[in-house]
Amino acid sequence: MAHKFIGYIYLIKGYLSYTVKFRNFEPGRKKFMENLFNSDELFNEAQAAKRERRPWLGKGVIKNISAFYSFKEFETLINQTGIWTPERLQVFLDNKPLSHNDLFLSEQQTSGVKPTLNLKFLTEAIDRGSSVVLNDIAGLSAGLMQIRNFLSGWTGGKLDCNLYYSQKDHQAFPIHYDVHDVFAIQVHGNKHWQVFDKGQDYPINHPRFTTAKLKNPTGLKAGPILDFIFEPGDIVYIPSGYYHHATCRQGQSIHLSFGLVEMIGVDVISMAFEQSIEEVFFRTPLKMVMREKDPIDFYLQKWAKQVKDLSRKPEFKKRVEAHLDNFSYRGDRLDLGSGEEE
Repeated sequence: MAHKFIGYIYLIKGYLSYTVKFRNFEPGRKKFMENLFNSDELFNEAQAAKRERRPWLGKGVIKNISAFYSFKEFETLINQTGIWTPERLQVFLDNKPLSHNDLFLSEQQTSGVKPTLNLKFLTEAIDRGSSVVLNDIAGLSAGLMQIRNFLSGWTGGKLDCNLYYSQKDHQAFPIHYDVHDVFAIQVHGNKHWQVFDKGQDYPINHPRFTTAKLKNPTGLKAGPILDFIFEPGDIVYIPSGYYHHATCRQGQSIHLSFGLVEMIGVDVISMAFEQSIEEVFFRTPLKMVMREKDPIDFYLQKWAKQVKDLSRKPEFKKRVEAHLDNFSYRGDRLDLGSGEEE
């Protein structure tokens, strides 16, 4: 019975079985790709690594990283104290997070009590060698939005960007894997990276895969499969589930991490749940369907047939196709013109 159940789930996922080909870029996007990648050969290498889900390092891929982001932009951004919350700005010292209660002050404002970044504490923490993480900042920079839109158009997935500022011989995170693919780009300074073999196949953001024991292993036996110095303009692609860590060895370092989430079979199951609400069978109490002999087995056979029938409905297939086509974030911009009166 379990095999039948799995078979029907894969039938639902079958609508995703076609290969999502890399898109033909329109002239503007093609020009941007040429600015982001030094050559078609490098982009082809990145495509192959993504398709085969293997780590890939591109040295000197971006000709002029400062055209997209710079240390000065980071400094300007972090000083916009009013936009930061405990979720969006985090500070770590030697693999341990600093308390949000110290980093943010609760202050009375006209709209009520709100957390306010404690610049004095942040400055002291940085002086001690702390690392700073800015989360979900793609929408706060035109250059980062350009990169995100390009990666989203290429992969068809959702991406956002985190920034990691670190200092010599102080590490923010121990060896770990992420539950999403990562495209990391070095902006400033150098960083020593090591990427190890994968610990999980396609982990997702669920407690089954996010326990500290799984994400942060101790005593990895095999050596790194990539061991390199990350320099400005370099890009590294790390599929979800691959263990890795990075340490700044001199001065200061800034790198960007674009996390990629793609539509998966669980998303289709969620859509099937919404569709099932319209079907009387799925709203019927189990005991109204079961029989005395092998009641659960009998019910699951009926249930599996209903799932199979649901997955074959043309309207369900259209919903899955539409969701896949529109899965990525929209990168639209508001154009207010020149601001001058006509």
